[in-house]
Amino acid sequence: MLKNNLMKKKIGKAALFLGSLALIWLILGMINVVPLFIELPEVTRVRAHASLAVVLLLIGSWAFWNED
Repeated sequence: MLKNNLMKKKIGKAALFLGSLALIWLILGMINVVPLFIELPEVTRVRAHASLAVVLLLIGSWAFWNED
């Protein structure tokens, strides 16, 4: 159980870090400081970046969910 929680927290920390980077990248891309590179068919570039940030932050929150 302890090993499982340790791995879950590592995944959560990595996801929160990457989610934060994706969020910063999204904001900078919206004001045209950096280019937006993610392009999905039928989806705008800003929406694709926002989805990436939301998914990573959700994974991070899952990892720190208290299951008492």
